[in-house]
Amino acid sequence: MTNILDKAQNNSTNQCQRCALYSNMAKANEGGVVTDALHKKMTLGSNDYLFQQGQLAMGIFCVEAGSLITLKESADTKQVINVIKPGQILGANAINSPNYQHSARGLTDAQVCFIPKPAVIQLMNQNIQFKLLLMKALCQEIGSAEQKSLSIIYKSGRQRVAALLLEVWRTAAQVKKNSIHFAPDAFAGVANVSLKNLLKILQEFDQKKWIRHDKTNLKVLETTSLENLL
Repeated sequence: MTNILDKAQNNSTNQCQRCALYSNMAKANEGGVVTDALHKKMTLGSNDYLFQQGQLAMGIFCVEAGSLITLKESADTKQVINVIKPGQILGANAINSPNYQHSARGLTDAQVCFIPKPAVIQLMNQNIQFKLLLMKALCQEIGSAEQKSLSIIYKSGRQRVAALLLEVWRTAAQVKKNSIHFAPDAFAGVANVSLKNLLKILQEFDQKKWIRHDKTNLKVLETTSLENLL
């Protein structure tokens, strides 16, 4: 299994302006923790694992660009828990656990910022606001999972796919991307449809010229048409 830090790079302030972790680290830095040295940045592709369930918990992450999913994995099943978007914190539940309790994987190409676990614990002890930030991240994670469960109950497969397309497209638009490189099986898991059904729905949307879809790349052309499905 690839070590997370093998891909990490030292990061400077202007490279991660969206990161809530960096700004809160700077505020909590009265105890002498060197923020720039500990704050690292890495890039992963769609379908790449950031970390896997059961792996040693090395720290927490903040998503800078793109989208990821968290999922529970067993020998024969993979259950998507959440979609993680820019500005959200990932891995906060690992602070009190020696291992990650779920896996995190790229839904689209993504960039994340990483802070090692010892630095996180030190900052939590130094600054109550930083500690509250992580507690809030845990609450948001639980709330997002509950919201996803409700959307599965009350929306059709076409509606869930349309909602997901709009969500990831708006995220991509924030960094001015013209197309999205995505993982089809991960998309299917988030929308709670089979891969075969997902591809059928994408083909339908493509024929209606709402999107442009080619294997692992897509572009949303008609946001209004997709919104009208919801």
